[in-house]
Amino acid sequence: MRVIEARSDYLYGREVARLYGPAYRRVLSRVRPLRREELRRRLDALRDRYPAMLDRMEGLARSAGLERELLLSAGPGNPLPVPGCTNFAAVPPATRDGQVLLSWNLDLPGFFRLAMGRFPLFVRRIGSSLPYLCVGSPLLFGLGIMNSQGLCAAHNSVGMTDGGPGLTFIELNNLIMETCSTVDEAAAVVERGPRGVYPGIYASILLNSNILLADGQGDAAVVEYSHNHLTVARAAERGGLLASANHHQFLDRRLSGCPDPGTQSEIAGSWARLARMWELLELYRGNIDPEAASAITSDHGANYSTLAEYGMGRQWFGERIDDSTICAHPWNTRNHLRRGELEAALVERLTSLTLYRFLMQPLRCTVWFGRGYPCRGQYRPVFTGRLLDMPWADKAAAETGIGESEAVSVRAKRSRGVFFTRPASDSPISRAARGALTGSVLGLDRIFQKLR
Repeated sequence: MRVIEARSDYLYGREVARLYGPAYRRVLSRVRPLRREELRRRLDALRDRYPAMLDRMEGLARSAGLERELLLSAGPGNPLPVPGCTNFAAVPPATRDGQVLLSWNLDLPGFFRLAMGRFPLFVRRIGSSLPYLCVGSPLLFGLGIMNSQGLCAAHNSVGMTDGGPGLTFIELNNLIMETCSTVDEAAAVVERGPRGVYPGIYASILLNSNILLADGQGDAAVVEYSHNHLTVARAAERGGLLASANHHQFLDRRLSGCPDPGTQSEIAGSWARLARMWELLELYRGNIDPEAASAITSDHGANYSTLAEYGMGRQWFGERIDDSTICAHPWNTRNHLRRGELEAALVERLTSLTLYRFLMQPLRCTVWFGRGYPCRGQYRPVFTGRLLDMPWADKAAAETGIGESEAVSVRAKRSRGVFFTRPASDSPISRAARGALTGSVLGLDRIFQKLR
């Protein structure tokens, strides 16, 4: 895992160019620039709300010999697929020992592992901005999951028709991580916008997001938004618990254009997963800790209670609804193939796969990390206190009781350097996968719409 550090945003772009310039040139050779009006809107949104991103792009473009228009079309911080996941936040009084927990099962097609690797975490440090831990790849994208002030974030992909130009979910995430310390500050960033949303209810679902937030003060909230509408649901109003999946549960879907199982049957799994998550959170209420969180995220149970009104209920012993378990497996792929349902088999195979999982515990300066299916693997702690210079790092280190031999931790002085190192790989297969990612999602959306 790499720590990328620079004194300014422009120099950060230059550092990324030094590390990944040739790879960027290969990726951008496959990208078609946005139309002039779309480019103008992108530039206006970034100049107004996130000029630091433009400075990074300028440094990258100048140092790597790239066109900024191509970076704006498919470069860092621009739309790339966000995971389809089932996440939760738990804060006092719902947790054991007054801890704050935020869980993220990151479900993505398996080919993303080619770009993200076995350990998809890196640290971003830029000038006076707050340092933060990112999940993703420095080449493609970096979604912040915890910053130096203990603010944590997780995302769920969501389809909707209320679209428009603005900051993408990645840019909103990065802006939040670099400037905010609390849930209230983060929610205000999203509310201020402008919120960039790509309209679509099939593959375009992967380009938009709910944002689940928690902070070191014991607050948590989920922000559900479309281009023109937004709502913030708070854990304090629900006894310290929140859950989020791949649809809008709090924002009026008539305003956002988010589908329900009655208009898009493929979304039924999200409703089932969310109902099961709420069921388990209530079961563990008051006793939620990392061990309980591991049991919740490994769950294969079914809850179809919210689907009854759409005539989609199932017996507990029947064939599962696609993508309906928190620990995501492609349970029905073979059954679909036997019945000749090629589209359903493809969709389930692409979406029902947990690649990575993260459990953020900000008061303990710890991110619990695991690879693959939660039911088959264990979490491993990553101590972020000294890595991010968190003010309460020494206290957290004493409370965790995790020895240096047990934790994934930094080796270099003052958290500069590399930890949990893996060989850098840039095989032809990886290069082809990265180049194809930027244009594939919208194309799939058009195909699925025609099949309808």
